[in-house]
Amino acid sequence: MTTSSTNLDRNQSRTTSGASRLAFDRTGQGEPLVLLHGQGFDRRSFDPVVPLLAAERDVIAVDLPGHGESPRQPKGAGNAPRDLAAAVGELLDELGLATAHIAGNSSGGWAALELGKAGRARTVTALAPAGLWRKSGAPLHIRGGMRQARLSAKVINRIFPNAPRTRPGRAFAAMQVSGHPFQVPYEPARDTVDAMASAPGFRETLRSLEKERFTDGAAITVPVTVAFGTRDRVLLPGVARHRDQLPDQTRWVRLRGCGHVPMVDDPEATAALLLQASDPATAPGLGKPVR
Repeated sequence: MTTSSTNLDRNQSRTTSGASRLAFDRTGQGEPLVLLHGQGFDRRSFDPVVPLLAAERDVIAVDLPGHGESPRQPKGAGNAPRDLAAAVGELLDELGLATAHIAGNSSGGWAALELGKAGRARTVTALAPAGLWRKSGAPLHIRGGMRQARLSAKVINRIFPNAPRTRPGRAFAAMQVSGHPFQVPYEPARDTVDAMASAPGFRETLRSLEKERFTDGAAITVPVTVAFGTRDRVLLPGVARHRDQLPDQTRWVRLRGCGHVPMVDDPEATAALLLQASDPATAPGLGKPVR
């Protein structure tokens, strides 16, 4: 096991386990809460909320296959969200957890829903989940936007390795995912660019999720919370927020002023939501019914 620390609190550690195929951080106390990042990101995207969660949850922030410090999927394993969810299920087995509270952002939110279908979740919280489009393929603006984000990150990393230090530079880097791009601090902006530029499995995971949509949500029997920021410019209303495949017990929440990655825009509100949604006693009181 190796450890290092950058954006995390001094009482936390960034860890990878030699026994596990997936890299992860684990900190805190209480019931286990697994955090899954979005396409092109890594577990650092949850750094702003982890200290706020750790007093009440055993927080496990995971690098999904082909992202961050986790290797690509083994040959033949697949790269669709259900395949990434299966890899997280293997990690849960290694940690001795039959189930855990599962939360994810974007494609990680889709993977969280898949873990709910697989019976591995005590609760599911999906922050701006991908996959809620009407047809069995991602809208064109999402496909193009992800490719542009990857290209921009690679260019910035190559030409300006320590960027974006200026406010306009950070705003440019975060404008797709933040509701307040000019207010994004340096480290989250830098982490976003680095993760997007370096994710080894970016191409195959993107191609896989583009071909499908989330289906059969009725198989989920635990509490489900879906939350979208009011300033999400990636997954637009009427295009990528269809509710027909979500289970009837789903609660729908709006995070005011947040963009596609609410952990950066409002860590306090996001952490409060994650704590309430990961408690079966309080989750049903959130937001509005999905139908």
